[in-house]
Amino acid sequence: MVIEIPEDFSERVTTVLEPDPKKLELNYIQNEGLNFMAAQVTKSATEKLREKLANKITEQYVNNIFASLGDVSNGFNTAADGSAQLHDGTAELHDGTGLLLTSLNEKSADISKLAAGTLELKSGSGQLASSLTGKQGDITKLAKGSKDLKDGTSLLLSSLNEKSTDITKLADGSADVNAGTGLLLQKLKEGQPGITQLAAGGKLLDEKMPELKGGTESVLAGLQGAQQAVKAKIGPGTASVAGGIEEVIKNSQNLGNNLQGLTALLEAYFANNPGLSSDPEFLKILGTSRAIRNAATNPENAAKLQELQAGANQIAAAFNEKIPAEQGSLASGINQLVVGQSLINNGVTDLAAKAPTLAAGTASVAAGWDEMIKNVGLLHEGTSQIAAGNKSVNSGWGTITAGVKELDGGAALISAGNQTVDKGWRELTAGAAKIHSGAVQVSDGNISVEKGWGELTDGVTKLNEGAGKLYDGSGQLAAGLKDGAEETGKIQADEKNISMFASPVELVSNKVHEYSLYRDSTAPYVMTLALFIGILIMSMFINFKKPKELNASKISWFAAKFLNLASLAVVQAILLSIVVLALLGLEVTNPAGFILFAVIVSIVFTAIVMFFASFGNIGRFILLALVVMQLSTTGANLPIDMLPEYLRSISVYLPFTYSIAGFKALISLNGFTMAMINLGVLLGYLVIFALMTFTVYAFKTKEEPQHTDLAM
Repeated sequence: MVIEIPEDFSERVTTVLEPDPKKLELNYIQNEGLNFMAAQVTKSATEKLREKLANKITEQYVNNIFASLGDVSNGFNTAADGSAQLHDGTAELHDGTGLLLTSLNEKSADISKLAAGTLELKSGSGQLASSLTGKQGDITKLAKGSKDLKDGTSLLLSSLNEKSTDITKLADGSADVNAGTGLLLQKLKEGQPGITQLAAGGKLLDEKMPELKGGTESVLAGLQGAQQAVKAKIGPGTASVAGGIEEVIKNSQNLGNNLQGLTALLEAYFANNPGLSSDPEFLKILGTSRAIRNAATNPENAAKLQELQAGANQIAAAFNEKIPAEQGSLASGINQLVVGQSLINNGVTDLAAKAPTLAAGTASVAAGWDEMIKNVGLLHEGTSQIAAGNKSVNSGWGTITAGVKELDGGAALISAGNQTVDKGWRELTAGAAKIHSGAVQVSDGNISVEKGWGELTDGVTKLNEGAGKLYDGSGQLAAGLKDGAEETGKIQADEKNISMFASPVELVSNKVHEYSLYRDSTAPYVMTLALFIGILIMSMFINFKKPKELNASKISWFAAKFLNLASLAVVQAILLSIVVLALLGLEVTNPAGFILFAVIVSIVFTAIVMFFASFGNIGRFILLALVVMQLSTTGANLPIDMLPEYLRSISVYLPFTYSIAGFKALISLNGFTMAMINLGVLLGYLVIFALMTFTVYAFKTKEEPQHTDLAM
């Protein structure tokens, strides 16, 4: 063997701490063809050389490391001082986060109240918008009915005005009645349809008057209810909304200022402690603080709150009775509408009181008109009464016309007022919807604030807990570094300690069933091969053919040949055992068992050889090939467990496997029981090959003359 040390061997020793360290190499070249076992021995020598050299290099490494421990101790002292300063800083951080957490917890109840109040506002504004929307249909019907009333009174007034001329002519012509009753009769007939219409109109007006009076009273009651709702609920509610929004703006500004201070503290602490860039919990806290600060100080959010404040103030002003209607006060307009509707309701009441009289008068006129037509002959006699009656009719007609005119004016006011009510009601509904929308936004915003406040409180709680853990950990770090400096300062390594680090493990060799001589290790293989080859050779001097003159059965023939060869095998085994034990001095744990095992193995080999020899030289040649095959597959040179898998499978069926194992058990392993187990397997071979040999003999029919020549 040749061992070669490369030129860069010592240089590679110094690369142990480099990014790409290079292992040291020792090159060795073996000539296995000269002697395989010697190659195995020299290979073990190289391992021993490598181990010694590696221990020496490791010893130098350890020596350098111990020399550097002084610097490590100084570094621990410096780190301990720095960690003590960190410990003091974390104490201040923990106090600050505790104060912040206390402040957040104190304001949490107010935030919850604010969120609950806006929820109630949202619910109330929703009910208001729903109520106004539900009554919109009734208000629209009222407006339409009042318009129909206006059209009816206009039609009635037009009709009265049209007939007023006739009544005047009637009154003026009453003086000329005596001049021509025929002309009077004619005029009375011409005026009869008008009188009939007049009677029908008076009756219709009397019939419709309760409905008109009920409608005006319903309108008045509705307006008064709306007026009372504005005074008692809507007005104060809108004022509370405006005040609550103003309080939200103030709290949002305070929250933004506080969050700016908190974020500034966290960012300053982060800048002073770069190591926190790898702490995901602290980065999450810092990011959350920044996001909340940006949301609280966002100018767009502040502008939206101001717009919401302005809208709430406008809504509150719309329900303020002290502001005139022309300046946008819905409450003042409703008050004026109530006053106008009261006047209309009073006019309708007066009209309702006079309507029966009007109806009765028109009915009487109609009846008298008919009577006058019938009694035209008597008209001349009552001219003075007719003149007085016509004068009264003319005066009453004017009164009716004036009343209807007033009724038409009141109906116009009712129609215009109801149209205004309808328009105002729609605007009120739209305003209530806007109030509800604003209240929803305020409620959602406050709920978001409450949720964010809770999340902020949780985050600050975790921050406070983390600051406490940081405080405890920095204290432990300072104490640990100080202890580490003290411990490393105490390390004083001498040559024995360095040697222990370099080579901490020693091999303690202990052998069982040790061979006293190397030849003893090959004895099982040599014994097996000697017994088998000896029998194979002896079989060449025995004639296994049946003699022609021998009149014996095939069983007798087989038994004679088998016993002949077996007796030689027994003698061979005994002689070989004596030579090995007595002359060569082989030490065995059980000499008697050794001899017995050798004898039985010889007999088993006899059955095997006799089977193949029964086929002549061809069988012996095959048997010799099987012997060669068994030399390396039955545990002779290498253990069976070290063979390839397919060879291990074949070795199970080879007899040498069990004979070699049995001899090993008796020679070096003191395993008589193991030898008997292998002997049992070999007896199985004896039975199988004896039966196979007998079968071959049983089918042989050719008989040859007996001779003593070689069976060759």
